[in-house]
Amino acid sequence: MNVSKEVVLEPSSNTHKLNANGVSVVEITPSILKLKISGSGYVTHGEHGTLVTETETVLKYVQQEYNPVTKAMQNAFD
Repeated sequence: MNVSKEVVLEPSSNTHKLNANGVSVVEITPSILKLKISGSGYVTHGEHGTLVTETETVLKYVQQEYNPVTKAMQNAFD
């Protein structure tokens, strides 16, 4: 029996999720995740549809944007 594992890639109001038979996650920095995927990985993101991974190792990078209110760089979750 294949049990799918779900990993939240970006916790936000429009969450990115990865589903695969096996996933290990290593946080390289607070903005970069290294994902090791067993089998096909399916990334879902609301209205943007579904993507399928093509390799067993994927880097997930969260874009940084300047916030003019706080005058600081921050993760740009959508």
